[in-house]
Amino acid sequence: MNLRRRASLVLLFASVFFISLLALAPSSLMGHVLERASSGQLMLARTQGSLWQGSGILLLKDSSGIRSLGAYRWHLQPWKAAMQLQAGAYEPMTIQVHPLLARVDVDHLRLDLPAALLEVAAPQLHPYRLQGALQAHADHLQLDAHGMLGQITVDWLHAASGLSPIAPLGDYRITLNGDGKKLQASLSTQAGKLQLQATGHLDPAQGVQISGTAQAAAGAKEELNELLHYIGPERQPGIYTLALMPQSAALP
Repeated sequence: MNLRRRASLVLLFASVFFISLLALAPSSLMGHVLERASSGQLMLARTQGSLWQGSGILLLKDSSGIRSLGAYRWHLQPWKAAMQLQAGAYEPMTIQVHPLLARVDVDHLRLDLPAALLEVAAPQLHPYRLQGALQAHADHLQLDAHGMLGQITVDWLHAASGLSPIAPLGDYRITLNGDGKKLQASLSTQAGKLQLQATGHLDPAQGVQISGTAQAAAGAKEELNELLHYIGPERQPGIYTLALMPQSAALP
C-alpha cells in the first residue's frame, strides 16, 4: 500500500470518527457551550438527549444567586444554521443565524419567566423584591450588534412586592419596541389595585430609564399608602412619581 493510499485511509477513518463523535455528543455539551458563550451566567441542568436534540433546565447566575428560567427542548438544524427551541408547552420558536449579515432572527418567541428577572434588567428594582410571572411573546425579532428590531410584549401577571402584604397588586403589560438601535419601553396597567403607567428606554451602557406615575385604584388608597410613598414622592394628590434612573446616574 503506497503512502498516498495510507494517508487517504487515515483521513477517511479520522473523518468517520469525528462525525460519529459529533453525532453521539451528549446534551451536556450544549450546557458547556452556553456557559462559555455567556461567561458563566447561563447554565443547563438535568440535561437529556444529545447535542442535536435534547432538553434541560435553564439557569441564570447573578448577584442574587441562581434562578431557574424554566424547562427547554432544542433541535439543532445545522444545515439551516438554525435551532428549534421549545419553552415549556409552547409551540417551538425558531432561532436562525445569518453569519454574512451578522444577525440573528427569532420567530414566534414565547417564554414564561419569573418576575424577579426584572431585577436583572433593572438592578434599581432589587429593593422591591418583585414577584409574579412574566409571559413574553413576539412574532419576529432581528438582533445584531447594534440592537433589536421588532416588538416584545411582556405580560406581568399576579404582580406583587415583598414590600407589601397585598398580593396580587395587579396585572401589567410591558412593551419593548426596537428600531434596530434604540429600545423604547412602556408600562401599562391591565387590572389591579395598584395603577402604574410609565414610558422610557433601555440603554446597553446605563440600563433602564423609566418615568411615569403610580396610584391606587378606587377604594385601595389606604391599603397601598405605605407602598406608594416608598415608590416615590406625591406629585399630585393621590398620584406618585414612578422613576427608574440609569445606574450611573443613581450612584452617589
